[in-house]
Amino acid sequence: MESLSDGAQRIEGALFGVCVGEFAAGAAAGAADLLGVAESVAATCGFDTEDLLRRGLERPSRSGSAGLLLRGLPFGLLTPLDRPRLRRDAYLCVGLAGADEGTAIAAVAAAILVADLLRFDLATALVRLRQSLLEDAPYALLDRLRIPDDPASLSTDDPGGILQAAISALDRAEGIDGVVAAAGEMPPVAIGLAGALAGARDGLIGVDPARSHEVPHAESAIAIAHRLTECGLAISSTAGHAI
Repeated sequence: MESLSDGAQRIEGALFGVCVGEFAAGAAAGAADLLGVAESVAATCGFDTEDLLRRGLERPSRSGSAGLLLRGLPFGLLTPLDRPRLRRDAYLCVGLAGADEGTAIAAVAAAILVADLLRFDLATALVRLRQSLLEDAPYALLDRLRIPDDPASLSTDDPGGILQAAISALDRAEGIDGVVAAAGEMPPVAIGLAGALAGARDGLIGVDPARSHEVPHAESAIAIAHRLTECGLAISSTAGHAI
């Protein structure tokens, strides 16, 4: 896929997906991180330090340092065709919450990945991701930006490991529910991240619309996604991009 013609549904899928993941995990899985930043981004159409601070997004994630990976995703969804901007904004956002350098770069990686999953399959997106971060990311993280040979041997002790776990689930299934199920034995944040990435790649394929009333926070997520899409369209139009 090489266009963003169905970008609105994919943005909605990303925000709905994290809610499905958190519901399945039964614990904090990054939904508050993703939706909190997405709501700020949708309200300001970009990175706004004052607005993020007003929403308390300088505080650590309830999901630990790995939860900060989800805070970078809205910038990838907002400006997927503007790599420098999404990288800068994702980095600054997680830095505001005190992320260390490794976590910040992993969050940038997650933001780039979600942006490319709006247009490309997973294998292509991962190649592009590694190329984008060759000069910035440590080898340990670069090695995580691939589909693991043995999912059972994955280490999820750090944000890079959480990101690779989500990539593994994405490789093994399709659709939000399928990917969340594939991530079922992983840490909660990996499940939430996997759901968000699946939504960006697969949209709402196979999702019953009635579930927006059943999954906690899903209705709010969909409303935020609509506003985020409107901001992205406005920015894209101004920049001369076709979404």
